[in-house]
Formats: sequence, structure tokens, C-alpha cells
Amino acid sequence: MIALDYALRVTRELGLSGESSCVDQLKPLRVYIAVDGRLPGHPDRDVALLWTEGHGWAIAVEDGAELTVVAHLRGAVEPPPRTVARWVRRQFAGSGSAETVSPAVRAGQVA
Repeated sequence: MIALDYALRVTRELGLSGESSCVDQLKPLRVYIAVDGRLPGHPDRDVALLWTEGHGWAIAVEDGAELTVVAHLRGAVEPPPRTVARWVRRQFAGSGSAETVSPAVRAGQVA
């Protein structure tokens, strides 16, 4: 499956094992990757990297079972894994912009 291969390449580029990730093959395709560390401004929240075939990549913070998107990678829906990894690292360093997050995505509806 193309989405699974793409998600694995992004996971490897981030130096993650992929143990805490999943691919939802229902339409729209979705990917969830748990990311180690904490984001500036959200020191008490776990972080996840999300992807959908319609919106591309987003970073969300977790509050129990709820996900709140805090940043969205603009541009191509499937940018090269290296581009995604650089963007994620900038977010963790506090040097990335939050980008524009639509109200539906902000509410955790990443599809």
C-alpha cells in the first residue's frame, strides 16, 4: 500500500521506530504517528503527526483521546519525507509557524 510505505519513510526520516503509529485504510486514508517530545506552548501534552490524503500533514497535541491540531504543513499533500521531518523539527524547536488551521481541523476532525 502506497500510504503505508510513505508513512514508514516519514517515520524513518524522523528517527522513530513506528511502534506507536497506525494507518487507517478507510477512505479518506489517514496516518497517525506518535512523536517523542513536547512542543513549545504544550509542555504537558503528547504529540502526534497526522496525515490524510486530502489535507496532508498536521501536528496535533493529545488530551486523553482528543487530538487538537496545532500546525499544518502547507503545500503538497505528500511532500518528501525529508521535508516533513524538517518541518516537524522546526515545530519542536519553536521556530516553525503554526500555519493556518481550519476550524474543522482545529476541532480534531482531520479528514
